[in-house]
Amino acid sequence: MTFTTIGSRIRECRKALGLSQEALAELLYVKKNTICRYEKDEHDIPSSGIVALAKALHTTPNYLLMGESEEDPWAEDVMQILSEI
Repeated sequence: MTFTTIGSRIRECRKALGLSQEALAELLYVKKNTICRYEKDEHDIPSSGIVALAKALHTTPNYLLMGESEEDPWAEDVMQILSEI
């Protein structure tokens, strides 16, 4: 089993969608440097950022945070809670 980080999962999802760092940054209204730092695990991501990233990358916050790709029955609840923080 390979250990992956939030940053590496963001990069994998972004590349799978064919998005550049610039394109993802535009979708999230942040600077390209912010995406770069997220992918290098150099910058803490606020909970609202995790939710926005998950939506933009067509995945779940659970996948970005924990690397769990199965649909979790609680995933929708977690997404709602994180969006309210």
